[in-house]
Amino acid sequence: MGNLETNIYKIAKEAGVSIATVSRVMNHSTVVSEKTTQKVMRAVEKYNYVPNIAARNLSTSTSTSVGVVIPDINNQFFMQLLQGITAAADALGLTIFLFDTDESTEREHRVLDSMREHRVCGIIITPVSSTDAQTREKLQNFRALEIPVVLVDREVDDSNFDSVVTEDAAGAFSAVSELIRQGHEKIAIITGPEISRPGRERLEGFRRAMEQAGLPIREEYIRKSNFRAACAYEQALALCRLPEPPTAIVSSNNMTTYGCLKAFNELNLEVGRDIALLGFDDIEELGWLNYHISVISRDVQNMGEQAMQLLRRRITKECTSENGTRITLPTKLILRGSEQYPWKIPNK
Repeated sequence: MGNLETNIYKIAKEAGVSIATVSRVMNHSTVVSEKTTQKVMRAVEKYNYVPNIAARNLSTSTSTSVGVVIPDINNQFFMQLLQGITAAADALGLTIFLFDTDESTEREHRVLDSMREHRVCGIIITPVSSTDAQTREKLQNFRALEIPVVLVDREVDDSNFDSVVTEDAAGAFSAVSELIRQGHEKIAIITGPEISRPGRERLEGFRRAMEQAGLPIREEYIRKSNFRAACAYEQALALCRLPEPPTAIVSSNNMTTYGCLKAFNELNLEVGRDIALLGFDDIEELGWLNYHISVISRDVQNMGEQAMQLLRRRITKECTSENGTRITLPTKLILRGSEQYPWKIPNK
């Protein structure tokens, strides 16, 4: 890493201040007290610190470009999210640079490094992992340079960035509770990655609903996936081929739902008759194909708009708090019949 990434933390630690305060002192901000400024400058002299001029220019630029970083450009969820971000950005006179990390932390690191060249005035990102230390550090560096960061859908552990998320655990809980109400006991879940907040929380909601109903949680019914259709397809096949297969599967995102449907089609299983399916995020096109899939729906465009508004408040200095704002949006359970218990005898 360069001079800024390596030394600004040393200066902040030595002076007993935040890295944002160090940045303000080096940019000659008048909001820092004289006493604090002197502490920072003593640390600067001790370490012979020379600030990165390019980075300083980045923080003081008049750019109107926002960097948007998403993990899967092929996922309709992120395209809907982008529509919300773009609509809000257009209204504010801001332009968007879009970056796709392909669910790779290594690519995410390169994207964040290259973003400095684009002179963005803010960043909206869905990080690949909540636990990756390098991504956390790079994002903190941007914020130290007064380039605000907003997280959307996923978060970064041990940080206090602004964020827009949804009630993932509550959504999964409501879905599994409905399946139980329908008469299911053998319920499986194809999860998202545990390194992501949605992956963890949706599994947590699944477990809580099963435990509250007094039903056993069978580990062979918990299948780890990566939010990609190909992996979900393999896991759905494995579930359906168990000696005692589940009667219902919860899919943890829209791509997982696609994978499940491919597996069911291959095995000649009809959703809502031979096996139940209830998944996160609506897929409008499935209705055109006569697939009536029950879903835990989210207002994705609103998530994007809310993220852009949070960023606007930071860019305009309307919000200057070092504590992040967290907006949590509700989910909605939409039932279309795919949740029904197979072979269930209708009430007469």
